[in-house]
Amino acid sequence: MPSFSTPLQLGPLLLKNRVIMSSLTRDRNFVPGPLQVEYYTQRAGAGLILTEGTMIEKVGSEWSNA
Repeated sequence: MPSFSTPLQLGPLLLKNRVIMSSLTRDRNFVPGPLQVEYYTQRAGAGLILTEGTMIEKVGSEWSNA
């Protein structure tokens, strides 16, 4: 079994390690800001980070007035 620090080929992407961080939440106003930049910067050592959802229009939100 490969270790977490072993590179991983994922389609056309070559990840530097096998650590994958899933998305967790999103900002209430649906616009990434400085806090999200800092949050993902602190976790940038992961091989792949799936970021939170953003909306192109507020009516596309799953939860009204969330």
